[in-house]
Amino acid sequence: GRGDGVVPGPGFGGQSRFGPGMGVDRVQAIRDGLRQRGERITTARRVLLTALDKAPDHCSADDLAAEVARIHPEIHRATIYRTLETLRRLEVVEHTHLGHGPAVVHLADQVHQHLVCEECGSVTEVPPAAFRGLERALKRDYGFTIKSRHFAVAGICQACTKAADEVSL
Repeated sequence: GRGDGVVPGPGFGGQSRFGPGMGVDRVQAIRDGLRQRGERITTARRVLLTALDKAPDHCSADDLAAEVARIHPEIHRATIYRTLETLRRLEVVEHTHLGHGPAVVHLADQVHQHLVCEECGSVTEVPPAAFRGLERALKRDYGFTIKSRHFAVAGICQACTKAADEVSL
């Protein structure tokens, strides 16, 4: 589910950690939106959209490519990466840098920000509204528009803060 969790490590060790996904309706809605914009729905796009829907909360492009290759070995790895980049350019997919390690990718229809704990590595997803005040202040004071979803905010999660507070007592 959504919420706290540790970022998956590289690869799936031959076994899929991809779940059932949110369903055909979500993927179909995205495909319909692409078609309405005049985009073709290639086999690679169809397979990648389905894999993204079923992906763990935070997976790398390498993890996603490995999963697609496991199910559809006929789709070349380079095609997967090119298709992923095209979907990112079309704003169907977002990638986020969570700190150390590769960026993670996910479908862009569920907008959220990422908070990464520097102590335990947990990732907490928060609504974009959590950053609106900062976005407005930076725009007003510096004329700067941030893309806050591209990078995670690092800090210490509630559980690690509580544990540190208990040790210092």
